[in-house]
Order: sequence, then structure tokens, then C-alpha cells
Amino acid sequence: MDKELMESYRNLINEFCESRDERVLYRASLLSKELMRRKVDPDEIVGMHFEVLKTITEGLPPGEILHTYYIASEVLLELMMQYAAAYRKYISVKEELYMRERKLNDFLELFISVLSHDLKNPLITISGYAEILCEICEEGCEYSERIMESANKMFDLIESARTFTKVRVAELKFSEVDIADVLDEVLIELEHRAHEKNIKIIRKYDRGYIVRASQFLNHAFMNIIDNAIKYSHPNSKVEISVTESGKSWKVCVKDWGEGVPDEWKQKIFERFVRGDKKGIKGSGFGLAIAKTVVLQNNGKIWVEDNPEGGAIFCVSLPKA
Repeated sequence: MDKELMESYRNLINEFCESRDERVLYRASLLSKELMRRKVDPDEIVGMHFEVLKTITEGLPPGEILHTYYIASEVLLELMMQYAAAYRKYISVKEELYMRERKLNDFLELFISVLSHDLKNPLITISGYAEILCEICEEGCEYSERIMESANKMFDLIESARTFTKVRVAELKFSEVDIADVLDEVLIELEHRAHEKNIKIIRKYDRGYIVRASQFLNHAFMNIIDNAIKYSHPNSKVEISVTESGKSWKVCVKDWGEGVPDEWKQKIFERFVRGDKKGIKGSGFGLAIAKTVVLQNNGKIWVEDNPEGGAIFCVSLPKA
């Protein structure tokens, strides 16, 4: 790897770890174009990332190492995603359709492998040592729990990024489905989350809302409803309704939380944007995933104010 590129990336990591400034991520996207221009392979980029982290975390306590890995992963994700976009454009111009799809799938498999394996394994090790530390040293339990909590956040970020990448790049397969069936499956998976906050789920829909949708439609509703549960006040409720709207079906998820300020109503669907939600866990990918899937299905997604307090997230999908 070119020393100049390595130094540029090290500076980006250090600056982002200190400031969390979104402008650093933009500069990372510019660096990805330079890496693409110099034909640096994806595995070399990943190697550069971990080599840089190894040097800047040397001698740090385990908790700080984990925190640095967690923050730095956002820079790697931005770099890899922009690289993937540039790579896709490059092969669409340079190679025939078969080779383009083959190389793109190879890259996707590599990227998902990095997220699922190379990033998760160190976290598993750190979590294991944190549990052992708590067992043998009562005074260190508080710090061990913080380490494990940070590891869990990192796991969530990895899984969300993995899903986000998959829905953006994978080949879409469409079939006719009933929105009600998709919602029922999602609510079964999220039942325990609602139970933890004593949130009542109200279903205002029947059957027969047929749409022609991709295999990822459940990811859209999973993230929207999970978001509603996450930001609703304890002992409140979340209401899901489906209504007819001309040539479309309109799905609304209403919560009784803090709501979404007008200035955030568009930004909230972008990656890493979560508004002012201190103390609430989240990767910043959920609503970005939902928007990506909805647009792939020729739909629309937006957020409105709940007159009773809270927010209403709406999705409109064309009828089959």
C-alpha cells in the first residue's frame, strides 16, 4: 500500500475519532475514488484499515481500543460503500454484463465477509475477556459491562451495514405478497422489544393488500416499526394501519414518542442521521435501509406529526 495513501487514511481515522465530523466521511469518499483510480483491491483497503488501527490503538486499554474500532468502522464503511459504487460504474463501462455482475457479486461477498467475520471476531474475543474480567474482579464489573455494551453496539452496526449493503447491491427478485402477511411476520420478531417497554401494538388492517415487492420488503417495515418502538415512551403504544390511497396501499406506523422536528423530516432517512436521541441505541442505518427498499419497490416514504404527540411514518406502495 502506498505510504501517502496510508498516511491520508490514518489522518482521517484520527480526525474522525476526535471530532465525529461528517465532513471527514465526505473526505473518505473522495479517498475511495483515489483508491479506485490506483486500482487498489478491496482486500488491500481492509488490510490498510486494520494496520492503521493497530498502530493508533497500541498500548490503549481494552475499552478505548473497542471504542476506537467502533468509531473507525464508520470511516471504513463509507470508504467501502463509495468504492463499491465507483467499482460498479467502472465495470459497467469496461466489461460485458456477465463479467460485471460476477465481479460485483464477488465484491459484495467479500464486503459482507469482512463485516461478518473480520470485524466480528475481535469483538467476540473482547466480549469474552470482559465477561471473564467481571467474574474474577468485582471492582471491574462496571467497566466490563461498558465494554460488552459497546461490543453489542458494534455488532448492531455491522449487521445494519451488512443489510444496507445487501439491499443496495443484490439482484432484486419480485413477487406478489400481501402487506398484512409481511407486517404480521415483522411484528412476531419485534414482539419482545415492545414487551420490554410495555408498549401495546395496535393492528388496524385486515387482508388483501397485494403488492409486487422485492425480497427485502420486510426489512423496510422491520426498521420502521422497530424505530417506532425504540423511540416511543414506555407504557405507550404503536399503531400500524393499512389504507387504500388511489392506486396504492398506504401503510402508517404511528408512535407516541418525542416526534420528529420539521428540520429533520428529510434528513432522518439518510445514513448515520438519528437526530438528537441521546441514550437511545441505534446504528443510524435503519431508516436509510427502509428508504432504499421502498424506493426499489417504486414506493414513497415520509414522516408526519402525530397530532397526539409523536410521529407517523408512512409508506405508499403501488397495488399489484
